[in-house]
Amino acid sequence: MNKADIFYNSGDKIFGRDYYVILFFLLLLMTFSSYFQAHAEGSGDWGTATDRQSMLWVPASGTGVSSYRVRGCMFTPSTANSYNPEHRLYVYVKSGETVFYGFHRGNSTNSNTTVSWFYDPSDTGLYPLGTGSNRAQINSNTYNLSGSEEIGRPATANSAHEGPYQVTGHGYNAHSFTNNTGADRAFWVELSTYGFNIDFWDITVASGSSGNYLEHKGRVYCKFWSVANSRSSSTSTGLTILNKGQADAFSFHEDFGFYVPIDNTYTNDSDDYFVKRIKFPGSSGGWTNFFANQDGPRNNLSYEENRRSIDNTSSNTQYPLFINDPDPSIWKTTTPPDAELSVNYREKTAPETGGEANVNLEISLPAIVDILIDINGNGEFDSGTDVILSQIFEEPGAYSIYWDGKDANGVELPSGGELSFVASVSFFPVHFPIYDLEQCLGIEVLNIRPGVENEKDYIFWDDSLIERDGLTPPDSPQSIEVNVTGVLSPDHIWWATGDDGFSNNITINTWTASFFRIEERTSGFSYLSVSGNVFEDLNALEDDTVNGNGVNIDGFYAVLLDDLNNVVSFATIQPDGSFMINEVPNGTFSLMITTSLPTIGQLAPDLILPNYYESTGEFLGEGEGSDGVVDSRIQNIQVNNSSIEHANFGIRPIQYDLIARKTTNAIKPDVGHEIDFIITVENRGYSGATGVILEEDLPDGYQYVSHVVSKGTFDHSSSPLIWDIGDLEPWEEVELTLRVLILNVDANTNLDEYRNVVEVRSTSGIPETDHTNNTADASTEPISKLPVEWLSFNGRLDESKISLRWATAKEWESSHFNVQRSKGVENWNNIGVLEAHGFTDLVSNYAFVDNRPLIGANYYRLEQVDLDGTANYSKVIRVDFDPNFALRVFPNPFADDIFIQTKDLGNISLTLLDYFGKTIFYKEGDTAYQEFHFVTKNLHPGLYYLRLQRGEESHVYKLKK
Repeated sequence: MNKADIFYNSGDKIFGRDYYVILFFLLLLMTFSSYFQAHAEGSGDWGTATDRQSMLWVPASGTGVSSYRVRGCMFTPSTANSYNPEHRLYVYVKSGETVFYGFHRGNSTNSNTTVSWFYDPSDTGLYPLGTGSNRAQINSNTYNLSGSEEIGRPATANSAHEGPYQVTGHGYNAHSFTNNTGADRAFWVELSTYGFNIDFWDITVASGSSGNYLEHKGRVYCKFWSVANSRSSSTSTGLTILNKGQADAFSFHEDFGFYVPIDNTYTNDSDDYFVKRIKFPGSSGGWTNFFANQDGPRNNLSYEENRRSIDNTSSNTQYPLFINDPDPSIWKTTTPPDAELSVNYREKTAPETGGEANVNLEISLPAIVDILIDINGNGEFDSGTDVILSQIFEEPGAYSIYWDGKDANGVELPSGGELSFVASVSFFPVHFPIYDLEQCLGIEVLNIRPGVENEKDYIFWDDSLIERDGLTPPDSPQSIEVNVTGVLSPDHIWWATGDDGFSNNITINTWTASFFRIEERTSGFSYLSVSGNVFEDLNALEDDTVNGNGVNIDGFYAVLLDDLNNVVSFATIQPDGSFMINEVPNGTFSLMITTSLPTIGQLAPDLILPNYYESTGEFLGEGEGSDGVVDSRIQNIQVNNSSIEHANFGIRPIQYDLIARKTTNAIKPDVGHEIDFIITVENRGYSGATGVILEEDLPDGYQYVSHVVSKGTFDHSSSPLIWDIGDLEPWEEVELTLRVLILNVDANTNLDEYRNVVEVRSTSGIPETDHTNNTADASTEPISKLPVEWLSFNGRLDESKISLRWATAKEWESSHFNVQRSKGVENWNNIGVLEAHGFTDLVSNYAFVDNRPLIGANYYRLEQVDLDGTANYSKVIRVDFDPNFALRVFPNPFADDIFIQTKDLGNISLTLLDYFGKTIFYKEGDTAYQEFHFVTKNLHPGLYYLRLQRGEESHVYKLKK
């Protein structure tokens, strides 16, 4: 039996499973409310409530190792000798808010300490430096900080963690003061006595009134923290590390660390920041100083020297370190920066030998760029072999960093040698110099904002100035000596057994970036090139040589292919017709030119020349010549430790291209009616066509009635009928309207009797380049009486539905329409039925919505059914539905413009092709715009195709003008 099915009888009441479920959730809610209760801001945030150490050190007076002249001036009175106001412990308080506080001294003493809070009346900034008459006191309490619980003195780590009773309803009874200065400002605290540890403490900011306080975290900060731990007791001055390389009961808690806001000075806002968090879980320090800045331990040398760890103290304070995430209402989140990097290899100019490279980058903020040329490919810097290039850029912009192609010893690398190239771009670097942290089990840096919260950051260091030999313990340094291209934190580890080791009385620096980008590339160092020209060669087919002026055509590429016909590399043909393909390895290749954008590593793109151009030949070598095969390809290009030049191509405008088109105004006319055939002829070329004639092969099903021509003469008595057009200028278009009578033919006669074909040609003797578009035809299906005369049938995509509309000019004995759909025009399914109007000579309009179209192509037709059951069919139309592209193309049919709207615009390219597959327009997506737009007013009527490309995915749609 299930326990939930057991009933408990108590008097008259029976409690079932629902009662116990409710009781369980009430207990769970009580537990959660206790667990998630408000806590103070102070030592509890560092994990001291779990009996780990992180004590604030009130430095001693004098000049000893524990004095404020070495360990900083936290809590030190402003009147002290050698006082440094940069070391103040601040709390930022808005007008009307209250500060609750409490401190507990780590050793038992009967002496009293005065706790005083000050502000600078003339400075409402984050770091007021008021001294003397500019220092105003707002609150002061004199009491013994040691001992059991009393006002302003939390006796245990847990009571300090729970916070002030006045705010949280539990914890200790705190001292307090309210900011009644009339302005938001920072206050700082000073103590009257020296030389002891504060093991438990709390500073909590709250707004409201008694019984209804609201806590505000992220208000407590200092630029130079003095923190003590790894003591056997809070009064001990001896360092205790129980086990080398391991955390123990005296080490920092896993949550010990700081939040650091870095001001983005390149925005219009003066109070927007990057925020990082640095942690030192399990580490041991004795007396340790923590601070942060943009330079490192020093700030008066080059940036590479400033950031190195040093064998000395440092107090290069700049950024505040917070206990919690700085209050976002004061320290606002900034906008992430952008970076784009590329690497270009090339051969050096003779007489120099070998290769060289440039790292080209564009940055939206100032940045430090460190580049590791990892020559041996082991993933880390090796002195004497690998190369590090470092540069600082103090303004946004486009820059280039040069590498001479040599290793650390100045030895040239041969072409094709494998190497790894790692570039790190650090925006607003933030350094964490740490003085006298004896044992570090790994520094962890987390991103807080902007970006992914608590995402681990890359960290960097340069310990090359710190002695690594003769240490106690000898294995104290655990991490590599130099890391300037980044490793994912936690890292930067050193060990100790006591007050000794790698970092004893040394400032070890670790840095990260407020925002960074890492670009890694592993490839052969191939710096050879293949270069040449594309000429507009008007007479190459006659003189069998390639020469002329360089072409100036956008979107034109020279593509290098391997023996498997895969793209090795490519280059854009420049406005003077020249091209240079860089980073070419040794080997045998072929070269082609095309307007189709190639992809490195993929199969060769289609060989497509610019619109209305044709190939005239190719030649590899100096001077003039031809390879004998006119195909826009150069074969057998052999690269062997030297670059290839003079790979030349010839193209020229197509001389002329005659195109015939034919339509009719009635596809299913009645026998005995007259209809029109409209025939157009166009010269789509760069030169005129002479002696142009069109032959009209009028079959037996039609009888000539009349004609109208826009140019030339038409002989209707000849066989075939001849339209003598004469000369056609480039891009000229002419029209013939031919009116015919529909004749009745035997029912067994082949329908081809009603297929009307025309053909256009030039009698000049000059060969035409493309003959495939010189013929056109139009057919009719004459009948004596049609039950329906179709006017139109079209469809369009409307979000996730397809709307169908059709119209009839007349109906006779028409019963209904079956709406049919097919995936591939082979099998048809009925998806709906609409009742017809039956008998009418008026125009009738119908509409139907397909609520669940197929993904991809949807073909539709209408089955018109007579009253006697006889059926006939409409034309077939296609409507594409692709939820991935979410495409909307309008209008279709189009006239002067085509608009294309789709999601994921920046990753999609569009190509508009004519009926014969020639590219008319090509565009790539741009996230700055909401749609694609093609101007089509100069296009001729006819069918066109729209091809969408996203990665390897391609879709084609049919359009009509």
